[in-house]
Amino acid sequence: MIDIHSHILPGLDDGSKTMAETLGMVRQLHVAGFKTLIATPHVLEGRDSLSPAEILATTDQVRKCVAEAGIPVEILPGAENYIFPDLAKWARAGKLVTLGNAGKYLLLELPMLEIPHYTEQVFFDLQVLGITPVLAHPERNRGLCDDPERILDWAKKGILFQLNIRSLSGHYGPQASQLAEILLSSDLIHFVGSDAHRVSHSELTYTEASQSLEELVGERRFQALTADNPHRMLEGNFLPEERDYLFKRLGRKKSQSWFRRLFRG
Repeated sequence: MIDIHSHILPGLDDGSKTMAETLGMVRQLHVAGFKTLIATPHVLEGRDSLSPAEILATTDQVRKCVAEAGIPVEILPGAENYIFPDLAKWARAGKLVTLGNAGKYLLLELPMLEIPHYTEQVFFDLQVLGITPVLAHPERNRGLCDDPERILDWAKKGILFQLNIRSLSGHYGPQASQLAEILLSSDLIHFVGSDAHRVSHSELTYTEASQSLEELVGERRFQALTADNPHRMLEGNFLPEERDYLFKRLGRKKSQSWFRRLFRG
């Protein structure tokens, strides 16, 4: 299994604070079945923005410490880039770290409560550069919960989506859980990530989350989301199958107004 979204680099953002904490996080994710972790610290526009040099150096330190601790997990560099209008310009200038530092796929994050008016322009500008946007945890965005049709539109334009593996359990609230299930059932998720920020209180948190995911999507789809797709992405040749993008209805009744609006008619 490959985790494409984690905050395991110590001291760089709101994730791990120490190397000891990092090793604890890596151990828990390894127990859950992850063999590769992409470290994705937050990168924001501004003077204090993390540089690729800082991310790569800290990733190398973590890689060495993980090996010395005897944990058989590969650590790769990346970043979770908070969207801003000049994101593509930063990418062209070499100021951003792509997933696996392979230059092809960029993990980016929207504000939790809205969809900025420049979002689609940033997507387009990145694609012009040959970089595919991978949107982190769309199920957690309030704007997308209110208007999930945007996800369909972006999927048709080649945007990829990463689900937080704990969303199904309600860790981020009922709306995130329900939208996560809809996106998975509609085959609109391409990768998963732990989005781990600290050591979990339960050693089985990620194990149980991965089991819930497999129960929902089945063994074949689980293998694609957790291994095949991210492996091809790191090799630079992942493309989703061409198909019609539609939301699937779920079996149980939903009460939230956004869900009724989605399937009204």
